[in-house]
Amino acid sequence: MIRLAALQQDALRQRFEQHSRVQIHNFLLPAAAEALAHAAAQANFCLSLNSGDKPMDLALHELATLTDAQRQQLTSLIHDGARRGFQYCFETCRLSELADNGAEPAGPLLDFYQAMNSDSVLSALRLLSSDQTLAFSDAQITRYRPGHFLTEHDDNVEHKNRRLAFVLNLTPAWRADWGGLLAFHDGNGCISECFVPTFNTLSVFQVPQIHSVSYVAPFAAANRISITGWIRAKGSS
Repeated sequence: MIRLAALQQDALRQRFEQHSRVQIHNFLLPAAAEALAHAAAQANFCLSLNSGDKPMDLALHELATLTDAQRQQLTSLIHDGARRGFQYCFETCRLSELADNGAEPAGPLLDFYQAMNSDSVLSALRLLSSDQTLAFSDAQITRYRPGHFLTEHDDNVEHKNRRLAFVLNLTPAWRADWGGLLAFHDGNGCISECFVPTFNTLSVFQVPQIHSVSYVAPFAAANRISITGWIRAKGSS
């Protein structure tokens, strides 16, 4: 499923050493990428957002019952949160929770989750990042529709022992001007680099590192679907 050779290139290790991040194109075998993309698009999503420090997951069928006025009020609250600080709004399906609780997802999703936790992939990631503490991976499927975003943050959560973050892009075609860019911020409030969510490309970056996902434009002709997660050290909760 995973092309291990894609993780084992000297040029990628050198780039990661220099920039603490890298993109790995054609990460999965073509047939596996197509099957995974199809399965991810069919996932049972909920809307994930936060109110200050409180995370919230809202069922999509419940959101469908809101009046126009209630939708506008929710959007206003989300945008107000983004103006004031850390805020996110996108759809998610928590793949690792489903797999770990025995509620197994469709075949390709479970295959990918197990592959990311395999000795071969973890060993390759240890080599790529020069981090021998990497022990396991968690994962979620994310879907950014027009209007969704994730403001700047560094992924560093106490007791989680996150070492690396990853994003596997699964939208067949994406234009940079649709938004949804994985943007890395420098210490001066500027964007130092952006990764376009190209199909079957894995982005890997060291934690902590300030980044964001830019606002998906109303005219975007597709949803930005990916599998994201963290490679973590032992002892994490």
